[in-house]
Amino acid sequence: MLSLTKLITLIGILAIVWFGFRLVGKLQRQRADALRRAGGKDASPKGNRTPPKASSAEDMVKCPTCGVYIPADAKKCGTPGCRQ
Repeated sequence: MLSLTKLITLIGILAIVWFGFRLVGKLQRQRADALRRAGGKDASPKGNRTPPKASSAEDMVKCPTCGVYIPADAKKCGTPGCRQ
C-alpha cells in the first residue's frame, strides 16, 4: 500500500510533467504564431505544407572532348583544360 509521502511525491511528479507539457505546447504555439506573422514557411502544421515549386528543366548534352554535361545551347563547356 502507498504511504502518504509516496502519494504526495507521485502527485508532485505528475504535476511537474503536466505543467512541462503545457509549457512546451505554449512555446510551440508562440513560435508558430511568430513565424506566421513573419511570413515563414514552417507556420503551417506538418501535414499541410505546400510542396516545393518545380524548377524548370534544361536539356543537357555531353561535351565530346571531356565528357562533362553542359546545357544544349552552350557554345563552350568551360571546363579548365578542355579544348572545346
